[in-house]
Amino acid sequence: MKILMLTWNYPPTIGGIEQVAHYTATGLRRLGHDVTVVASVLPPGAGEAPEQRPFIHRADKKGIPAFLLHAVRTGSRLIRRQRPDVLLCPSLTSAPAAWLLSRRFRIPYAIQIHGSDILLPRRAYQAAIHPLLAGAGGLFANSRNTARLLQQRGLQPERIHVVYPGVTPPPTETGPSEKMTALAAAAEGRLVLLTVGRLVKRKGILEFIRDVMPLLSVRHPDLLYWVVGGEPSSSLIHQERIADQLAAAIREGGHENRVRLLGRLADADLALAYQQADLFVLPCLDDPNDVEGFGIVLLEAALRGVPGVATRCGGIPDAVMDGQTGVLVPPDDPAAMAGAIEALLERPEQRRRLGQAARERTLARFTWDAVAAQYAEGLRALLAARS
Repeated sequence: MKILMLTWNYPPTIGGIEQVAHYTATGLRRLGHDVTVVASVLPPGAGEAPEQRPFIHRADKKGIPAFLLHAVRTGSRLIRRQRPDVLLCPSLTSAPAAWLLSRRFRIPYAIQIHGSDILLPRRAYQAAIHPLLAGAGGLFANSRNTARLLQQRGLQPERIHVVYPGVTPPPTETGPSEKMTALAAAAEGRLVLLTVGRLVKRKGILEFIRDVMPLLSVRHPDLLYWVVGGEPSSSLIHQERIADQLAAAIREGGHENRVRLLGRLADADLALAYQQADLFVLPCLDDPNDVEGFGIVLLEAALRGVPGVATRCGGIPDAVMDGQTGVLVPPDDPAAMAGAIEALLERPEQRRRLGQAARERTLARFTWDAVAAQYAEGLRALLAARS
């Protein structure tokens, strides 16, 4: 197939959708498909990866309006030259351009849907995305829960394909920093809980520090909790800034020697954090307006053999097989979360077994080559339905 990807989200910008877009494009290309990418402007000071240059067409101005205009103009030119079979949008942000190009050139388009992107409770936003979803020939949902949300909007099930995100271990060509090495050395002999992700409210990190850590510290006073991630400065949906609230909760709870906010980490430092972790925790809240679409970080932990304890909400049950690759607990239940964590902290052999099973499942089902093949299958089904 010839595929034209229109994407606002693309590396070197950091984010989950950016990674989905990049690995979808490269995975489809490895399968032999012809993929061209129309993307937003490079961040200041960033350069294009050499292997990407032949396939990517960047906007030259910042902002969504400039990107959409670029996507329509450049997309029109590429469609006339390359005659792609299908347009692919890794997020709803680029869908207006795909909708317009689809109507103009009679080429079908598909959108990758992530969960929260269809829940934003703004009337104008919901009115705007309705025709974009209705006009798409295919909708790729990142979990069964996201597929259910699409069906609740009245979208036909036959147009919805559930394709879970893939996972790729980050490169670690350099060693960890001296600061991270010293932090890991100081943690020797202590149990470590780890959370990785953007500091947004739905992750439940504030509630975990405030309500769960006091319960855990009674029996495990030396327990450490490391939080890796920064605030969502480039997010179009998440405008909250909770780092100050997290720092206040640490001080008020007397957790200065237990809880560390590590910010964004380089790949080698993050690898060391995973190596040091005994459990990965994802204590997401059950927010009807901001759902955890899947929980890709649970798979990233699984790749390192670190089992997860997470809440049973959003798409997380697709990422964790309860009792087999990790443990799921009800959301908004600090006692249940603390109990599940304590049970595993006190059973190292069970942690090892769950971690090994999680790693094996991730390697078997969630490599990007396997995921790209599912996207290709869905795109072929879209084209077949139109023929």
